[in-house]
Amino acid sequence: MLKFARRVGAPSVLAIGLLGATSLLAAGTTSPARVDPSQPAPVIYPTDAQTIGEQGNVVINVHITSAGRPSDVKLARSSGYRDLDTAALQTVLNWHYLPAVRDGDTVSDWTQVNVVYKLSN
Repeated sequence: MLKFARRVGAPSVLAIGLLGATSLLAAGTTSPARVDPSQPAPVIYPTDAQTIGEQGNVVINVHITSAGRPSDVKLARSSGYRDLDTAALQTVLNWHYLPAVRDGDTVSDWTQVNVVYKLSN
């Protein structure tokens, strides 16, 4: 069983996604699915992983529906630690996304996000 904690100011955790400028999109415009930069993207860092000093980068492919909701996740690159990988998968399912846009319409598409776990020195 994993224990999760959010420590304010202790470890530094970076959430990196395909962030792009948001604007009104005209017909014929294309934009990839991405993390919504206007919404906080909190990251779950397992307490046990922090205690034993686990750090790493997890790369995740996320399928975003045309409504901007995550519908599927796949581990693209492991951090090397199962608990960090599991926490990152759970984390990105709770983020807010902007759907992909093609020819002015929102569509379902995959995007890739990075979750970086790093302890403060």
